[in-house]
Amino acid sequence: MKNILVRYGELTLKGANRNYFVTKLINNIKFKLKAYKEFVSYTKDNNSLTLTVVDNYVEIVIEKLQTTFGIYSLSVIEKTNLNMEEITNAVIKIAQKSTNKRFKLEVYRKDKQFPLTSTEIKQQIAPIVLRTIGDLKVDVHNPNLKIEIVIKKDHVDIFDTRLVALKGLPVGVSGKGLSLLSGGIDSPVASFLTMKRGMQVDFIHFMTPPHTSTEALDKVFKLAAQIAKYNYQNFSLYVVDFSMLLQELNHMPDQNYKITLMRRMFVRIANKLAFKINARGIITGESLGQVASQTIESINVINSTSILPILRPVLTFDKEEIIEISKKINTYDISILPFDDVCSMFVPKNPITKPKLKVAEFNEQTIMWEEILEHTMDNLIKEFVWNDDKFEEVNK
Repeated sequence: MKNILVRYGELTLKGANRNYFVTKLINNIKFKLKAYKEFVSYTKDNNSLTLTVVDNYVEIVIEKLQTTFGIYSLSVIEKTNLNMEEITNAVIKIAQKSTNKRFKLEVYRKDKQFPLTSTEIKQQIAPIVLRTIGDLKVDVHNPNLKIEIVIKKDHVDIFDTRLVALKGLPVGVSGKGLSLLSGGIDSPVASFLTMKRGMQVDFIHFMTPPHTSTEALDKVFKLAAQIAKYNYQNFSLYVVDFSMLLQELNHMPDQNYKITLMRRMFVRIANKLAFKINARGIITGESLGQVASQTIESINVINSTSILPILRPVLTFDKEEIIEISKKINTYDISILPFDDVCSMFVPKNPITKPKLKVAEFNEQTIMWEEILEHTMDNLIKEFVWNDDKFEEVNK
């Protein structure tokens, strides 16, 4: 058996709500590890959680934990009683496994009732370790092996590595959001960053068959599946057939406003769906000034159609920063597959960059968008639920 120490990080600052956040994190971890539940047990502490794992499953458990928001860092630890001989033997065991030879010992006394000070503990243990492992040398300034000893109330944690985790908040503590997933680079990153702040994410995608291909839709499913490992339990992907509304937009007098009005329709549909599924916000991958429809004027005109707040996590990111995150979460290679989405396929030659709200509303008055939007809501939305690592269509 191996012990894995999970540190809470930001969750420890939540005051009266701390127990709620920690409980949510533990429930999320248990859900992710449900396939291995017979091989894992849990011990909760004030500032951390310890998982006791059967040896063969340690690597897969660590991998799952490193995709779980709300965890600050992880360590595989040696856990001992409050006994100096046991502590020393555990330190020696860790040091013997390492090929690093410049050694430093750090001691933290969380339990101040322990009879020895941190300095006294180091003074007792370090000489024994050095005598036992002859080629080990002390280097307090530039060690490549740092063994940490944490004295707690009823036991001691000893480890030499802190594995970086995702940090953030447990997914689900901030409610649910509905993300406009386009198939490009930006929207999966925006969804990921929203999850980092504790929001569960469902997805909505707009397609225009036969103009958008089945490959383009498949690409969206792949993106949602790729970021599923960061999401909360089961979630849904809603696919909207936008063809009728797009045909109606082709009849408006000022085609330069086409993308602006298209996005206004997207937001209207997203709002209506969000209220049905109890989502508290709309999420987009818009980055200020990146394209014509993402100027502050365009954002303002599009915002005016939304009752719910629109969250734009990558608003201030440049493209290189967004691409860097997309590569880390393995969505980049999917996003750049050469299958266009509805926005990129129907951009007018000269899209308006500084639209005016009154002009947008005038153009909308010239078409029958309200009736078609209601028809779209009632008949042209399909729901696919992520369950057991695959999408299943919900028959309504």
